[in-house]
Amino acid sequence: MSIGPILVVDDAPDCLETVAGFLHNQGLSCLRASSCFETRTILRTAQPSLILLDVNLPDGDGIAMARELRLGERCGLIFLTGRDTDEDEVAGLEAGGDDYITKPVNLRALLARIRSVLRRAGESVIEFDGWILDLIRRELFRPNGQLLPLTSGEFNILAALASQRPAPVSRDFLLDVISNRDPRDISDHTVDTLVARLRRKMSQDGFVAPIVTVRGTGYALGPEGG
Repeated sequence: MSIGPILVVDDAPDCLETVAGFLHNQGLSCLRASSCFETRTILRTAQPSLILLDVNLPDGDGIAMARELRLGERCGLIFLTGRDTDEDEVAGLEAGGDDYITKPVNLRALLARIRSVLRRAGESVIEFDGWILDLIRRELFRPNGQLLPLTSGEFNILAALASQRPAPVSRDFLLDVISNRDPRDISDHTVDTLVARLRRKMSQDGFVAPIVTVRGTGYALGPEGG
């Protein structure tokens, strides 16, 4: 499974570029922020796989922001900071952090800990053709990292297709998947309507929806990379 970008948040330019540059050289895509404001702005449109978060930021406290935005529930979260008291570490972990690392940091050791967190986080994520489907947060992200809002029915349909890919899924099975909807909304064409809406949404802005119709059966997601 491919890995989404890592968001590195640090107000010290040297540290920011050293860490982000190292991760980039290891084949990891990186986003950069130097304040709480920049972090919030990036998170409105992008979904990182992991955030490396400093605590002392010019416009706020990283631990407080992590708690407020529930960052640990959105993605992997590692605090990387010069604050090294036991109280700070406990506060960071209680705020949802997967790890708490103090500066200066050995970059190779940091990479190993990042990969460990990403492996754990990846268990709840399905990737297909660059699309990322987060089963815990019930969110879909385009290959460029942007969030694509889905209704509950659309998400349930896509999750069913993704879990069975590339095997086809019957309309009857997909109808069962959305059977928790109001019975007045259910009809023989409900699945077809939801799939059509999914295709339209996923095909916006030049992207290709990898949902294919399997004659006589139902629908499927095309093979990864196909």
